[in-house]
Amino acid sequence: MGGLVLLVVTYSKLYLLASPDTPFAQHFYYVVFLELVMGLIFFYTTFVGIRLARGKFTNQGFLAILLLLFLLFFAWPAMKHGFWQVMSSIVPHLAVILLALLFRILSDNGKLALEK
Repeated sequence: MGGLVLLVVTYSKLYLLASPDTPFAQHFYYVVFLELVMGLIFFYTTFVGIRLARGKFTNQGFLAILLLLFLLFFAWPAMKHGFWQVMSSIVPHLAVILLALLFRILSDNGKLALEK
C-alpha cells in the first residue's frame, strides 16, 4: 500500500511539474486521494476477479469488460482536455491491473508450491 501511495504522489507531482496549468492543480491532495481509491478498485477487482473468472471464458470476458468500463469511467473527465490527459489517466491504472495480475500469479504459484 505504501508503494502505491508513493507511486501516486510521485506521478501526480511529475504531472503537475510538466503541466502546472491543469484544472486540478489547486486540489492536489483530493486528486491523490481519488487516484488511490481508483488504484485500489482496479487492483482488487483484478486480483479477486481473476480467481472468480478462472477457466470460464464468459467470466473472463465479463472481467475484461468490467475493467474496460472502469477505465473509461475514470478517464472520462480527462477526455475534454486532450489525448495526453486521457493517457495520463489510463496508463497508471493499466500498471495497477498488471501488478494485480502479477501478484495473483505469484500468489497462486506459491500456494501450489506449498501444496506439493
